[in-house]
Amino acid sequence: MYANAFLHVQALQFILLCLVPLGAYATYKNRILSFVAVFGVAVWFLVFKGAEYWNSDRLPMDISAICYFLYAFCAFLPVRPLKVAAAQIAGLCGVVYGLVMLSAPQIFSARDTNEMTLYLAIVNHALLFFGGLAMFGHIRFAKTDFLWTLAVLGAVIAYIEICVARGVAEGNAVFSKIVDGSIIQVPAPTFSMTWWYYVLYYPIVFGLLGLWIALTYAINRSAVRSKQKIGFFAV
Repeated sequence: MYANAFLHVQALQFILLCLVPLGAYATYKNRILSFVAVFGVAVWFLVFKGAEYWNSDRLPMDISAICYFLYAFCAFLPVRPLKVAAAQIAGLCGVVYGLVMLSAPQIFSARDTNEMTLYLAIVNHALLFFGGLAMFGHIRFAKTDFLWTLAVLGAVIAYIEICVARGVAEGNAVFSKIVDGSIIQVPAPTFSMTWWYYVLYYPIVFGLLGLWIALTYAINRSAVRSKQKIGFFAV
């Protein structure tokens, strides 16, 4: 359906991937802009995504849908480690979606059969990326906060896989393919996933996750002044 629109979709995604870090950077030096960015994204998700699920009998069953509410609620909760976890996971979800959409938009065309739905998905994932980056400059990370991120991410993965196993969620979503390693079969459908593939695949995945977390800490150190108080309930 989107054969003629792929170029436009990729162009939009590329522009957003370039603009989001610049927009987040603009919030790092201004406390008011930081507040508006973090809580503005949270309110957007609560209002629009809340209304979407309120008027249906569905529950959030993929990582993007969960991240919308995870970020929104954690932005308002006065618990710093949860804010860090929400920021790191939301930012990761947004940038991974953006990179996949940029490189292979056809993956999402079968799911988003309406063109407007596809464009809204791109914008909402860009907001996840932006909200996560904005939060990096909003609070100061503590050394052990990444443990909360791993715990929350593990809980989200467990929830999604249980939903897939019970047949109440799609098992062919991109995130599920990343978890079980079958993402390689998107560009290479005939690829055989033998034991050596998993030996290579999962260390690479965990390495990239560790790299992302390390990058978020580096951004946080440069974005937040060191004299800012670090507290469990810091906002």
